[in-house]
Amino acid sequence: MTLPQELPEHGARTRWIKIAAAAWLLLVSAVAIVNSVGLSRLAEQTQDNAQAVQVKALGGRVTDLEQRADADRGRPTPVSQADFAAARQALDEKMARLEEAQSAGTVATDLQALQARVRGVETRLEKSRQAASSARQRTPAATPPKVPEPPFQVMGVELRGGERFLSITATSATSLAGARLLREGDTEGGWHLQSVEARAAVFQVNGQTQRVAVP
Repeated sequence: MTLPQELPEHGARTRWIKIAAAAWLLLVSAVAIVNSVGLSRLAEQTQDNAQAVQVKALGGRVTDLEQRADADRGRPTPVSQADFAAARQALDEKMARLEEAQSAGTVATDLQALQARVRGVETRLEKSRQAASSARQRTPAATPPKVPEPPFQVMGVELRGGERFLSITATSATSLAGARLLREGDTEGGWHLQSVEARAAVFQVNGQTQRVAVP
């Protein structure tokens, strides 16, 4: 007699179970959607932070190049072509990678500013090389000092009392009548005789050492 009353109660319980299951599925779906959106935003933020770090490192490299360029303007020796080419290639590669991975407008703006600074560094380094090259071209080559001519003629070497004497005569002399002998330590016309060798006489003149052949 009680069976008909239990059937409606069982149907209501089933209906509430279905409603609870549907609510649970909706809650799980909402949580999944929120987690997905959060992970997406976290990935975007991580990518932006990585790009900001790369831009900061690139900015430090450009600042270093600018300091080197400013220092080169005060020195006659420019940066070598090999160093300049290596630095420029490294900057170009970093900027190319950032341009490929950029997704935010601030990164693009920073890259444009860095490119302008790199072009300025290149211009200053080129001017420094040109100035140094012009300075080297304007520097005259050092000319060797002119060897002075002795104001006398060397006639030969004479041995007297075991001591060597240098026989000389005036440059304009036509005979041996005006010949005279110089011993080591004597001076003639500013030429100080230091030593007499078998085939040469060594003089000191104007702070220079000169060797005169003995016939």
